Amino acid sequence: MAMLRLTMKAALCAFVALMMAAVWAQPAHAWTWATRVTVYNNAGLCVQGTAGIDHRRPGTLSGNLAYADTYALNQGGCWTGQAKPDGWAAARATVYRWNGSAWAVCRTSPWKYGATGQAGGEFPGPYGPEQVYDWGGWQSCGTGYYGTIASAYVWDGFAWRGGDVWSGYEFASPTSLRDNRPSAPDTAPNPPSSHPPVEAGAR
Repeated sequence: MAMLRLTMKAALCAFVALMMAAVWAQPAHAWTWATRVTVYNNAGLCVQGTAGIDHRRPGTLSGNLAYADTYALNQGGCWTGQAKPDGWAAARATVYRWNGSAWAVCRTSPWKYGATGQAGGEFPGPYGPEQVYDWGGWQSCGTGYYGTIASAYVWDGFAWRGGDVWSGYEFASPTSLRDNRPSAPDTAPNPPSSHPPVEAGAR
């Protein structure tokens, strides 16, 4: 009986190892992220943002989605979520395409407003408004390199505090083949020059 268990355990370990090798042997994933980047840290408030870009690719878990998240945290270490009422935090995703010489805006989501705080329980951590925006994939603006700027802002009672996070870029095309790709961009786009258009609670 012990020998049978040992044999089954060895077979299971071998199966898991083969599955992991198969997964890691696949082409690079179809999403790019910058997670919880600090864009403001002053006067009792820390603001962090997350930016992401994804495009649909056959055979992978993927979709034509851009991501923008906003978190309000305690100043300093920027670790514990700070409670702000609904409407006091905002996130927006702006998708850019590299045209060969410069970044140009492809699509922009509306502002997503929400509350912030610290979650407990099984999945503890800060929370805030999350923007998941269907940017349409390469069909929206053509084959090329795409990335997201997430605009992350929190109202401190007097003004919007925050800034922008660049996701990094990835190549989106009908086939996503590596052949005949143009040169990759060597710069990030200039961020949009706007914060949420109204004061918190004035919408």
